[in-house]
Amino acid sequence: MSKSNHATTPDPLPTEFLPKPIVVFSDVDDTLTCDGVLPVETYSALVLLQKAGIEVVPVTGASAGWCDCLIKTWPINHIIGENGAVFMEMDDRQIVTTHFVKDTAAVDHDLQQLMQLGNELSERFPEVRFTQDQPFRLTDVAFDIGQAVTVKESIAEAATQWLLNQNVAARRSSIHINVWMGNHSKASTAMRWLDDREIDPANCLFIGDSPNDESMFERFPVSVGVANVQRFLSNMEFTPAYITTNKGGYGFVEMVNVLLD
Repeated sequence: MSKSNHATTPDPLPTEFLPKPIVVFSDVDDTLTCDGVLPVETYSALVLLQKAGIEVVPVTGASAGWCDCLIKTWPINHIIGENGAVFMEMDDRQIVTTHFVKDTAAVDHDLQQLMQLGNELSERFPEVRFTQDQPFRLTDVAFDIGQAVTVKESIAEAATQWLLNQNVAARRSSIHINVWMGNHSKASTAMRWLDDREIDPANCLFIGDSPNDESMFERFPVSVGVANVQRFLSNMEFTPAYITTNKGGYGFVEMVNVLLD
């Protein structure tokens, strides 16, 4: 089951997904986690999907360092990080290989420019500072608006708009403002991953929670928003096709129960 994802009000979860997805792409923060913690029920759901032969590929704005930790400790073999700039895969020997969508010279140059831009942003908006995981980012910068600190909605919105006016890509998640240079996105790298494996996006599902997931909501006909996406819907151009009753990782479990029923 699927419907247009362009500025529509999400429906409740269907009783089943047809065709049954063979790949589940999922945001991480506030989609798999809930209030900053990964519920044991969510981890168990990831294990059940793996046992059912359904590939789970987290697609996140999180740092490459964080992604390296997740792929080595969660029941996953692939992860897309830093909003599509980096993707990692783990082979049967548990060896992780990291790939970039830009060449090394461009990565180094762009990161230097972004750090300078970030310092200027913090001068203009003193409440908005780099995230604690910034030292573990390889391609982008991120600012904390709802993780270790809470930034007023109006300030977060103004800071995001200022960044967009500097001709960089800037997207808000529930906890961060992610900023990068280039045309890549969560969706473009997810599509590249699928193309390499000759998998039709129609046989996949995406689940997310924020405006930072809009490119995925746009590209995947079967998409789900966990309940906490509700607060962003009025400002989103592309919305999920379906919405869960529960928030965060508990909404993910709700979706998995339908998928595996």
